[in-house]
Amino acid sequence: MNTKKITLFIGVILVLIGTFLWSVSKGSLGDKGSGKDTQPSFVSAETPSAKPETRTSGITYGHEAATSTPSKGQFAGNSPKLNRPIVIPASFPADSAKAALEEITVLIARLKTKPENGALWANLGMARKGIEDYEGAKEAYEHAHQLLPKDSTIADNLGVIYGDYLQNYTKAEEYYRLALSLDSQTPYRYLRLFDFYRYLLKDTAKAKAILEEGLVTIPGEASFTSLLETL
Repeated sequence: MNTKKITLFIGVILVLIGTFLWSVSKGSLGDKGSGKDTQPSFVSAETPSAKPETRTSGITYGHEAATSTPSKGQFAGNSPKLNRPIVIPASFPADSAKAALEEITVLIARLKTKPENGALWANLGMARKGIEDYEGAKEAYEHAHQLLPKDSTIADNLGVIYGDYLQNYTKAEEYYRLALSLDSQTPYRYLRLFDFYRYLLKDTAKAKAILEEGLVTIPGEASFTSLLETL
């Protein structure tokens, strides 16, 4: 092999080696610079996520986080005890059980220092509901309502607890109605009551009436008119 061919052969080898090293380096840097967090995320105790529910109304809605600003200095006596056991259902996956336990533990710790914070009590209610502790959820939400009586979301969530889980339909209707009186411009406040009347109470007359009531306040709301056609 002459000198020219040897030189060309060596050059090709060096190019191939350089290309390989560059691609390896680029892949490593790309992983570091991707901005993806590989650590498990933790939902803040202040803003726990809600799992929405959908019924035949076609509107997605579910448990909500409290919307009011935490109260300062306002305190309602006889608050629920914070030593209520945290019982995670055996059916929960290990990671979900761990996250739920951590969330409730953090909320309890914060409430021990800020017992007057209505939003924290509402979040504890949501977290208790998340582990199927409906009595504990009711207690926490009731106290949140004492502290934040004008918060329609807390009243709405109490309607869910009493209606869907505790089957106390009188209290459920009371809280759904309260939520509606506090916030009459949000369509799904009416749809909550529509579902409650139609599917839990099986009272078609009340289901129709609440939609008609909604149309007076929110004229032309499509979800109301379409549901009226199904009755």
